[in-house]
Amino acid sequence: MHSNKYTIVGWLAVAQAILFPLSITLAIVEKGVATNLFDFHKPFFGPSDVLGLIFTAIAIYVLWMFKNLLNDHYEYHDLDLLILISIWWAALFQVVGLGLGFLTMIFWPVDEKVFALVYIVFFASSMICIGIVDILIAVKLLKVKEHFSEYIRAFAYITIVAGICEITVFLSPITLLMIPVTCIILALIFFKDKRENHTVDYV
Repeated sequence: MHSNKYTIVGWLAVAQAILFPLSITLAIVEKGVATNLFDFHKPFFGPSDVLGLIFTAIAIYVLWMFKNLLNDHYEYHDLDLLILISIWWAALFQVVGLGLGFLTMIFWPVDEKVFALVYIVFFASSMICIGIVDILIAVKLLKVKEHFSEYIRAFAYITIVAGICEITVFLSPITLLMIPVTCIILALIFFKDKRENHTVDYV
């Protein structure tokens, strides 16, 4: 039953890896079509936003199940709080981002300087927060890496690189390329990780 459950989560992680670049590509196409074909410059809620919501919902579930896998298979609970913070961050990032988008639509046209400042502050603070959390998650996993599967170790390495890019803010766009890779690694964790329990010695 547990094996079945984690296999389904693995396929959801694969879906994430597909949905993310798809939503980004669709957003670019939407913007291009609206601007160039219809001379429409006002922000709008489109199909890419729907895909973004679906992606976030799946991401939250996958993170929750990753926490459960660490609990069930390794009796490892040291990441519980950090993963919960990541989940809340993902939800808040999506909600606040959509909220700012709707406010922009309502009050359009907006002052470009105010618009840019609000988005820069929101984005920079979000990246720094999640960057710190990602680094802490990776460091904790790497402290006891010999107890984990190779895929969990790979997840820790890519997470620490992502975290470093995020806290610099200006390197954070690089993490966009890492997201599908991270999703595939998570999928491999759910597909390949053995059901046997391994007790992790806390450091």
